[in-house]
Amino acid sequence: MDLKKLSIFLKENDIPAFRLNQVRDAVYKNFAASWDEIPVLPAALRDRLKHGIHIHSVEPVETQISKKKDAIKFCFELKDGLKIESVLLKLMSEKWSLCVSTQVGCPVRCPFCATGKKGLKRNLSPDEISDQFLAAAHYLKTRGSQKIGSVILMGMGEPFLNYDSVAEAMRTMADPELIGLGQRHISVSTAGHVPGIRRFAKDFPQCNLAISLHAAEDALRTDLVPLNRTYPLPQLAKALKDYIFSTKRRVFIEYVLFEGVNNSRSQVARLNAWLRTVAAPKYFVVNIIPYNRTGGPYRAPTRERVKLFAELLEATGIEVTIRKSMGEDIEGACGQLAGK
Repeated sequence: MDLKKLSIFLKENDIPAFRLNQVRDAVYKNFAASWDEIPVLPAALRDRLKHGIHIHSVEPVETQISKKKDAIKFCFELKDGLKIESVLLKLMSEKWSLCVSTQVGCPVRCPFCATGKKGLKRNLSPDEISDQFLAAAHYLKTRGSQKIGSVILMGMGEPFLNYDSVAEAMRTMADPELIGLGQRHISVSTAGHVPGIRRFAKDFPQCNLAISLHAAEDALRTDLVPLNRTYPLPQLAKALKDYIFSTKRRVFIEYVLFEGVNNSRSQVARLNAWLRTVAAPKYFVVNIIPYNRTGGPYRAPTRERVKLFAELLEATGIEVTIRKSMGEDIEGACGQLAGK
């Protein structure tokens, strides 16, 4: 919600300033999505606001629920008609995690990612990013479901190519007077944008950093993550080394596993060796993500091959998790968001 615009509207119409706090609490604490859901405001004021101020900058136009009911995908329409997608994931039994988009499309163009195939349309504004949370929270509230416990900025787009808007949205999410998430419940995933990693270390040392790595040799990683041409592995390693030194935080390594591409024993050895050039194994958690279908030549490895890769990596002393696939049946899994 654009609180600055609302503040100006109230001032220009000689409406008491305390009304701003009432609206703020209703929207950010109680997740009201319409003026009629804020009965503390006089009816006449609610009618005026309906014609002048939108509570959310994103409008849900489609909602899909996975068969296992562990993923809910939202398609949001923006004011200019463009569309983005966000996904609620039941990573914990008692709370949801929300995967948030930061751009319409993505300029990185990873060949296995549905978002990248569309290219970049534009960056999202701070409100368009944080309002995805408000809209998803309103959805859960109206259905008596549990609350959102964490946010992952790894939906459509490369967050650090829209750094200023992402940073402002994160401050909104962490502000105790607004959404009020703890910073350690906010994660940002980057394809390896080195300047963004350095800014993030200074601005958000308590938030979580995830790196979409997928390969630990430059030639292969450039094929999978074209941003590697600009920020190759030695530059990324130096940025992560500095990040860990300054924050003392662990880094989450996202590793999408493709059959016959990056899941061999030699790739395990390369990954282990590269991580050790950055820091001790205790500073990493490698999150293995079996490839989700998005078209193209790639194939997902079998469960046995995924388990073997994880076991080989764990044997080197690195902590490993295997991502449970959620929302693939509604095209809401990792790499499948496209905004229609």
